[in-house]
Amino acid sequence: MFKTKTRKLHRSITLIAVIPLLVTVLSGSLYSLFQYFGLDFFWLMKIHTGNFFFINLQPLFTPVVGLLTIFAIISGLFLFPRSKIKYPD
Repeated sequence: MFKTKTRKLHRSITLIAVIPLLVTVLSGSLYSLFQYFGLDFFWLMKIHTGNFFFINLQPLFTPVVGLLTIFAIISGLFLFPRSKIKYPD
């Protein structure tokens, strides 16, 4: 029963977290790649930090992405099977 609730919680957290994490990873990677070739697309860095042109979520974006990542990792760790082997003293 505990495993089922944990799995549902993990699925809901990761479904919520995947979009901001994907935006952050793609915009940061593309910005670094373009900068390597001498191109400066600063608007990618603005998206990377949470400034979405008309909506500025910079004060909230980084902490929310960080907390979602931490919660997803913790709930994922609870999904690992626990060993039932008891070691002799």
